[in-house]
Amino acid sequence: MVGRGRHQHNEINAAFKKVRKVDGLAVVESHNRHRWGWVECVCGATPYQVWCTPRNPGNHAKGILEWVADHSECGKSEEIS
Repeated sequence: MVGRGRHQHNEINAAFKKVRKVDGLAVVESHNRHRWGWVECVCGATPYQVWCTPRNPGNHAKGILEWVADHSECGKSEEIS
């Protein structure tokens, strides 16, 4: 059994570690059907949905990291404003 705040796939947990290091981004765990939760940013952009059982966990983790790369500046721009 996987504890709260952890995904069952190690690749996705590794992506979550990188998300938590970026200011302005957060991992939100909220189980609803096949969704495990989402990754959100302070800029109000559409959150990235994280699935419980993705077909390919490695590709899903890459998708999370790509989304993080696109939104890593959001927290910095919010601090300046």
